[in-house]
Amino acid sequence: MTIEICATSIKSIINAQNAGADRIELCEKYLIGGVTPSIDFTLESIKKSRIPINILIRPRGGNFNFMDQEYESMIESIYNFKNYNINGFVIGFLNEDEKIDSNRLIEFRKITKGYELTFHRAFDHLINQDESLELLIENKFDRILCSGGIINSEKGFERLKYLKKISKDRISIMPGGGINLKNFNLFKNSNFNEIHLSAIDKNISLDSNFNIIREIVEKSK
Repeated sequence: MTIEICATSIKSIINAQNAGADRIELCEKYLIGGVTPSIDFTLESIKKSRIPINILIRPRGGNFNFMDQEYESMIESIYNFKNYNINGFVIGFLNEDEKIDSNRLIEFRKITKGYELTFHRAFDHLINQDESLELLIENKFDRILCSGGIINSEKGFERLKYLKKISKDRISIMPGGGINLKNFNLFKNSNFNEIHLSAIDKNISLDSNFNIIREIVEKSK
């Protein structure tokens, strides 16, 4: 099982790789759900990381219905990050009808050709998830990060299993949101190939916790 850690600090990256995680989703501003990291933070992260880094492309917190100017900012960010040694991108958006704009999707897949591409938890807000899943497969996305249509993957577990079933291994369904040491085996035992978590203990800090990640990694074997 692939363990992806949402990292918003250098310490999180170091803890993740030292604990045996497989991949980083790099972003900033954890408390608002994550936004596109700065170039400076990204460059520092690349220097420190020995594991692949996927970059979150999200211009702001809040909803995922972006204005034209925000889409332009997202595209510009992707072109800038392509100058550096990164593994892939994490994107997500929906229109005012709570569906995916297929033209936008084609555009983003075109400019990220050759990179891994994840559609993030904007998927949970779509009203036509079955149709959207097929659209993402058609556009050669690698995975969908989602929590089963609600904020917590454990509560959305049955929906996640359904999405995995209809995907027929044509795209990876990666549970994320509320995954922890207590519920991890729920996902492992249902044969999900990847999971996503921040592994943060807010009582300690907003850095991803080495001990939590290490235990998750051990459980995944």
